[in-house]
Amino acid sequence: MMSITSNSPPLLTMTMAGAILPQLIIAFGITLALLLVAWKRSQRTIAVFSSLILFTALIANVSLLAMPTTQVTQLLKADGYSRFAFSLILISALVALRMSHSFLKAHIEVHDEYYLLLLLLVLGAGVLVTSDHFASLFLGFELLSLSLVGLVGYHRESHYSVESAFKYLVLSATASSFMLLGIAFIYSVTGDMSFNATTASAIYHQQDLGMFFQLGLLLFVSGIAFKLSIAPFHFWTPDVYQGAPTPITMLMATISKVAMFVVLLKCIIAQRYWLHDSFQLFLMSFAVISMLLGNVMALKQQHLKRLLAYSSIAHMGYLLIVIIVSSAQSLAFTWQSALFYLAAYTLANLSIFIVIALIQQQNTRAAFKEDILLADLQGLFWRVPSYGLLMLLGLLSLAGIPLTMGFIGKFYILSQATIAHAWWLIATLIVASGISLAYYLPMIFKIFADAPSDALSDTQKINGNVKALRGHIIEQVLVYSFIAFGLVFGILPEVINQLIAS
Repeated sequence: MMSITSNSPPLLTMTMAGAILPQLIIAFGITLALLLVAWKRSQRTIAVFSSLILFTALIANVSLLAMPTTQVTQLLKADGYSRFAFSLILISALVALRMSHSFLKAHIEVHDEYYLLLLLLVLGAGVLVTSDHFASLFLGFELLSLSLVGLVGYHRESHYSVESAFKYLVLSATASSFMLLGIAFIYSVTGDMSFNATTASAIYHQQDLGMFFQLGLLLFVSGIAFKLSIAPFHFWTPDVYQGAPTPITMLMATISKVAMFVVLLKCIIAQRYWLHDSFQLFLMSFAVISMLLGNVMALKQQHLKRLLAYSSIAHMGYLLIVIIVSSAQSLAFTWQSALFYLAAYTLANLSIFIVIALIQQQNTRAAFKEDILLADLQGLFWRVPSYGLLMLLGLLSLAGIPLTMGFIGKFYILSQATIAHAWWLIATLIVASGISLAYYLPMIFKIFADAPSDALSDTQKINGNVKALRGHIIEQVLVYSFIAFGLVFGILPEVINQLIAS
């Protein structure tokens, strides 16, 4: 009897496996980490092993940047854009892993599960950025969400930890339900869950099925808007940012945002949703509300992490403009603008949260200071010049001041909006950016103000001068490296542009 499978193509070829090699390294590393935990419980060992896995995946991912687009079964599609985004994710994870070291060292128990959750978070983000199917998108979304729930509530001794974790869990489950229901509605109309479904665009424009399809699209985008902290789905953001440990807040501000925005952009571009006027109006209202509300609510904030939470809402509103003004003639420029802005946003947030984590470590000898206020930045440049300079570069980039990556990113968005004649969005972006200066500039002034004498500990007072507390050598290397990155990429943005374009 002739075999019916003899001529069938293999499910996964070596080319496909090579295209998703970084994700496979992370998945294999999680399995080995579980075996390592069963063999020997050692915080130092699991930390070094996790760093090695992430660094190996980063090297593999960078080596694949020039590889052509590869369809990996129906679920995944590895292209240059997804690899660039995954590089940002891996760099953020490595930084957060290092900044978690001192935070975890203050506790007695071994924290194997912390590193496992972090690796699972990275794997979920890696699945998201390479997704080409609603099924893989939902799996990556859930893996990322559940990992974050455990990490947000990890610091049980914190006053806000359990509250933040429950709040994030309930709202994240609600967002997942909305998104899953939206996917079901879209599938009921198109009959295909692939992003590249050829029938989706045609069916979308049929009048008798358009309303039902748009309802599914509304629910789907609402679920992703929760992760992106887009208004009016932003209410969880300031509380969770403040209650989570600083390294985890760093992950939410970088990895979660990059992964969710990239998969949203891939889906919208593949399905050509921007062709419909109602969808553009839908996203435009989200963008305007996010830009204005995020910046206005940040004006009165005294807690630094809450201020950055509202700032992230505004920046996601800026990024939505890239999707709104997309067109078939400028898809390459759309990807370039989005990825450059995400790179600038990630670099600025990593710089700021590195300083926040170091301030928490050095603020007291016995324990971390959970709440970092704007007053804690007073005289930071004179107390520890490297920390002050790194914080300054991050704030200037978020504010969009010239000679920073943030300025170039906003310039690309404005350029694309000008080509599309989106004058209302341009006006809103300019007004919102002007409002943001009202809280960014006072923070910069505080960094250069005179340091209060009562803020100096006995170990910092030597002959009336301030002696900077030195952190670990790796943390010092991180600080100076990000200072260099901020200066070089701000003055020479073509380095990033050429990397994205290639």
